[in-house]
Amino acid sequence: MGTLDGRVAIVSGAGDGIGRSSALALARDGAAIVLGARTPERLATIAAEIEAGGGQALAVPTDLADQTACLGLVERAAEHFGRLDVVVNVATSMGGNAQVEHADWDDWRHAFEVNVLGTLEVSRAALPHLREAGGGSIVQISTLNVRSLRPRMAAYSATKSAMERASLALAKEVGRDGIRVNVVVPGYTLGPQLDGYLRGVAERRGVEVDELYDELARGTALRRLARSDEVAEAVAFLASSRASGITGVVLDANAGQDVQ
Repeated sequence: MGTLDGRVAIVSGAGDGIGRSSALALARDGAAIVLGARTPERLATIAAEIEAGGGQALAVPTDLADQTACLGLVERAAEHFGRLDVVVNVATSMGGNAQVEHADWDDWRHAFEVNVLGTLEVSRAALPHLREAGGGSIVQISTLNVRSLRPRMAAYSATKSAMERASLALAKEVGRDGIRVNVVVPGYTLGPQLDGYLRGVAERRGVEVDELYDELARGTALRRLARSDEVAEAVAFLASSRASGITGVVLDANAGQDVQ
């Protein structure tokens, strides 16, 4: 028996990386998964993978910058499976890659729409369904950049910081209904997104990408970078009844990157 048997979970930003790994981990633990992301082909592939393993999955193409789409994701989940128990918001916009002095404010606006407003729209739309189910779990994905600032990532850091604080406030507001709200904080996580970022940094610095990976690994307590499936295990724990007494927590899952 899985810890999420009979439960239904939404995963926004499920197309790859931490989102994909979280969807697979929740499905492994028994939840029916509603997959939200912008690319239908990726969603179809992950849905097929879940179903091939004996699970249930529904793909709902969703752009978190679109409020109507956020509402539609939640309603489709509730209508299709008849309930909703877990929401995991992974969808992210980086907000460009420029210093604040040279920022394009349209990039910042998009980051706010996805990282703050879209994440919170999915969360609040889910609340009536979570209450109807007798409680539930919301897990938001933040970033270590909130605390360990990096040049050219101000929009990402600022928007994720706003999302974190709003989510912790939400935990206080809905705890009486048995709804838990927690935040998972990855750092540099192995995968395609990190590959692309480091290629850009390597080009600017005139070094090899492997050199950057080694540099990042030396900055972690475990002397390696975390994998997306390891971050997903933190998500699956917080989503489950094993974490029934945990809410309003910000949990690092980043191989001890920048331990203070």
